[in-house]
Amino acid sequence: MITTGEMQISGMLTMTVLSVMLVICAPGRSTRRISFAKARWMMAGGTGLIALQFLLQHAFGFRQMGVTQAVCCNLLFFTPSSLLCSMSILYMQRQGKVSWKEWLIGSSIYALSAGILIGTAVLDGVPFREESMALRIAEYVSSVLYVVMQTYIFSMQYKAYMRLETAVDEYYDRSRRDLFGWMGLSMKTMALMVFLVPLVIFMQGAPLVLFSISFFFLISYSTISLYTYGVSKDVERVEEAEMSEEGIVNSEKFATAAESALDTPAEANFSLFTIHSTLDKWIESGHYREHNLTLSIVARQMGVPQKQLQEWLRQSEYKKLAGLVSSLRIKEAQRVLIEHRDWSVESVADYCGFNDRKYFHQVFQQYTGTTPAKFQQNN
Repeated sequence: MITTGEMQISGMLTMTVLSVMLVICAPGRSTRRISFAKARWMMAGGTGLIALQFLLQHAFGFRQMGVTQAVCCNLLFFTPSSLLCSMSILYMQRQGKVSWKEWLIGSSIYALSAGILIGTAVLDGVPFREESMALRIAEYVSSVLYVVMQTYIFSMQYKAYMRLETAVDEYYDRSRRDLFGWMGLSMKTMALMVFLVPLVIFMQGAPLVLFSISFFFLISYSTISLYTYGVSKDVERVEEAEMSEEGIVNSEKFATAAESALDTPAEANFSLFTIHSTLDKWIESGHYREHNLTLSIVARQMGVPQKQLQEWLRQSEYKKLAGLVSSLRIKEAQRVLIEHRDWSVESVADYCGFNDRKYFHQVFQQYTGTTPAKFQQNN
């Protein structure tokens, strides 16, 4: 079985490698993305604090002294580390738009927690190497404060994630949650850790080792995913959808103000009925078979305002662009499968605008209840 000392050394090395990766290995272009540049330094600071915590635990033998000393060290370093790692993800979700008030709340909770721990250790009169009931109570209070801090940050992360999910779902011609899916997984696992940490850090033996291994994996996954996301094109695609959503919200505010000033409906110049008639021409042109369509591209092709197009989609049976485009593509695929039996499934998928065979199969079965091959055989 893995000993406590081996676990501490492994944790220290793992966190050190992750910190070095974030500090040194980021390519030059990443520095032009302010949100990622700050987020990676936060994550590097968080992993660095964890590495330092394991170093101190191993060097001074706090676990060997007793649970009270080890827990005190854990909370003093683990709480700010969680704050930095969680805020780094929030920075990426919001493109760096995190207010000083939000930072102040998280930092204040940690400062209160650290003050309680250090103040109790100094004032209770019990040597640190000995068990102290007062310090144990202070650690319970600090654990509760840790849960409060992480719950507050998670609530902000969840709101930001749902906003991104809505923006991306309505902007692209297919589900693109693969662009930022790591955020959702990191949020969920960190939320689980929030409620496990206060319990596990007071334990010893196998439960502590198993938790530590899971914790190493989680932090490694979140760190590597944040780094990979930050230097990839995915962040640009997500930001494009988010900026488009913000532009629509701003245009709605402007339209409301103009409507109030002029006493005329904002949609008077371009009715939803006009979009419906324009849509027929767009379908006849076959633009829906183009790859990688977005809401802005379709609006430009149709010659309609993006805001009105999105409103029309929300009120229609399609709900969003992906619903409209997928419906049209599947109808076209059904026609092609019958009329061109010599075509391969890959050729049909590519002709109809699907990026790959797997996704084509998934959508085709969703709309028809059968596979392309069976559909062709039965027709």
